[in-house]
Amino acid sequence: MNLDALNPMQRRAAETLEGPVLILAGAGSGKTRTLTYRIANLIDHGVLPWHILALTFTNKAAKEMLARVEKLVGADAQDMWIGTFHSVCVRILRRDIEKLGYQRSFTIYDDDDQLRLIKDGLKRLSLDENRMPPKEIRAAISDAKNRMLTPDEWFQESLKDYRSQQIHDLFCYYEERLRAANALDFDDLLLKALELFVDHPPVLDYYRQRFQYVHVDEYQDTNTAQYTFVRLLTQEHRNLCVVGDDDQSIYGWRGADIRNILDFESDFPDAKVIKLEQNYRSTANILDAANQVIAHNVGRKEKALWTDAGEGEKISLFSAGDEREEAAWICEKIRKMQRQEGTPLSQIAVLYRMHAQSRVLEEMFTRAGIPYRIFGGTRFYDRKEVRDALAYLRVLVNPADDVSLLRIINTPKRAIGDSTVEALREHAREEELPLFSVLCDPPETLSSRPKKCIGEFALLLMRLTAMKDTMALGDLVEAVLGETGLRAQFEIEGSEEAQTRLENLMEFAGAAREFENQSEDKTLEAFLENVALVTDLDRQEDAPQYVTLMTLHSAKGLEYEAVFLTGMEEGIFPSVRSVMEEKRLEEERRLCYVGITRAKKRLFLSFARRRLLFNQITHNAPSPFLREIPRRLIADEWAAAERQPFGNAPRSAAQPSRQPQKQEMGFGAPGMAAGSRGALNIPGVQKGFVASPARAYAAKAAVFRAGDRVMHRKFGEGTVTEVRGSGAEERIVISFPAYGTKEFSVSIAPIVKIGDE
Repeated sequence: MNLDALNPMQRRAAETLEGPVLILAGAGSGKTRTLTYRIANLIDHGVLPWHILALTFTNKAAKEMLARVEKLVGADAQDMWIGTFHSVCVRILRRDIEKLGYQRSFTIYDDDDQLRLIKDGLKRLSLDENRMPPKEIRAAISDAKNRMLTPDEWFQESLKDYRSQQIHDLFCYYEERLRAANALDFDDLLLKALELFVDHPPVLDYYRQRFQYVHVDEYQDTNTAQYTFVRLLTQEHRNLCVVGDDDQSIYGWRGADIRNILDFESDFPDAKVIKLEQNYRSTANILDAANQVIAHNVGRKEKALWTDAGEGEKISLFSAGDEREEAAWICEKIRKMQRQEGTPLSQIAVLYRMHAQSRVLEEMFTRAGIPYRIFGGTRFYDRKEVRDALAYLRVLVNPADDVSLLRIINTPKRAIGDSTVEALREHAREEELPLFSVLCDPPETLSSRPKKCIGEFALLLMRLTAMKDTMALGDLVEAVLGETGLRAQFEIEGSEEAQTRLENLMEFAGAAREFENQSEDKTLEAFLENVALVTDLDRQEDAPQYVTLMTLHSAKGLEYEAVFLTGMEEGIFPSVRSVMEEKRLEEERRLCYVGITRAKKRLFLSFARRRLLFNQITHNAPSPFLREIPRRLIADEWAAAERQPFGNAPRSAAQPSRQPQKQEMGFGAPGMAAGSRGALNIPGVQKGFVASPARAYAAKAAVFRAGDRVMHRKFGEGTVTEVRGSGAEERIVISFPAYGTKEFSVSIAPIVKIGDE
């Protein structure tokens, strides 16, 4: 290990080994490298590896950190605990959860399991699912648990109205059913670990002695429960090192509390604060824009990113007529980067504020023949056939798991209908028995045929349970797929969709084999735990050969050569709910900062003057975040003389042109010209107002010649075969591979040239 490989501030952080330490690590400043070297340096100074704990937010980050430490100090790194909050808490609970009245074979319920339980509660309490949406109830329960509130405590903080009472009753039912099923949801993993620490002091003492040096990555994203977990562990030795960036705190909507990082020095008055501000990712112009935007936030710690990598290209700004013109421009830019600069598709990302914005982008990418992938789509382990297989395995581990049992009781079809299932559940409730026990001894009231089917199903589960104790993991999973008929149902069907589902089951069996080959703990319990703790970011492929489309929230922690920030309009980004609330607006601004700092070399910003979204046409003003970027950093894009300017009321087309005034403020500041066909007044771009529409159209028409490759917002990519006429009467004829030959008026055609410039 050579600390000379670090810059001065990174080295200072790596050499500060005792007491509370706050490392404020700006985007792209090498925080993982710094944290890795600090851990390695602790070991180099004689700290035993098993006294070190490092907490991350993704399994991928934990694996990367472990691999880096191992490279520096060798195999001793394996004795550390490096993992996510949830995976570390699971390890603690598997050891001691019996002290809380649970069995160690507890099941971890995911989002889908939670929704099933909540829907069941709505039925039991005779509540309307339309008036009490299950996802809304799940969010309320999760928020309460993140704030460490019981159902009664949550109700005391609520409005205490009729709706609050209903949510409280559902919350109570949900908790009762979880305990009866020997199951925990994701939030419970932290809460139950905390309960162990508080109610059983010897357990807390054991882990305090075990973990004498605690590290927390992405500290700005911690919630109340995570904050409390860390404080309890470090209360005595106080060797806590947290790494984070308050400017990248963007998960307030799911419980993250930015005060945890902002108040660190209040919690630890003797804390050493080290700022990592040198950026190794982006160009100076990109960083300048990011610094200028985030400086408008009040609730932050002062810092400014810098780089010695050079200024780089200016930021490209495009004002589109509508969302299809915006998407066509993006396609044009991607094609140009591929042809002229050789930028691989894997290094291009298109970011948006909400998932609904992807629809038009997907359509245009398909027509342009640009491969893309939506990041954050259906998880592999969320696909129905895979969830069915998982449900069988979960019942083998935890027969009390009624949610999983209900999922598979008639999957594949085995003539156990809904009325039979309801009779079994009613009997289980009356006798206060798990559903599995009722399957083994069904009530006499059932007729012979359903009784026979239930008996065969119970025998199947018992046979598979016996296999679990004697077979290797990979063999067991394949046996389950075969014995249950999960595989056969798709083999018999033979359709293309069935073939895809069959392939997914085979991939699932392969995942079990891979886990068996790579993990020390090769049990079914460990495999199911690993599946439950996989996050979206853990599934991000390193080099996909297609453009990545994703929300800004999903982009955190990633980086690309070129990044497009789309829909930069007030009411979209920032969102309409945040405009009137300063706290929310500051989080939206941090989200903008995160988006900007994903870009390494090229940054593209776009907004539309007219947008169809959620089946409504809106005319939004440009995002206020655009006005916070100095004009000196912006390069106007594609026929700026035809773009509606920011801000002021339209000017008559007959008014004279006006040269740009030198401004160091954002380009929405006073001095911006305004007009019905105006331009963005950016220094160095000599475009003013035009005297008549015909002159503007003539300027546009001159761009097109026979043989040019162009993109039409509806018909996709085509080739110009003829240009005729002049001025406002000019016409263009284009041949489209999929639509044949079309003729357009140049004055109104939504066309962009995509040939080399």
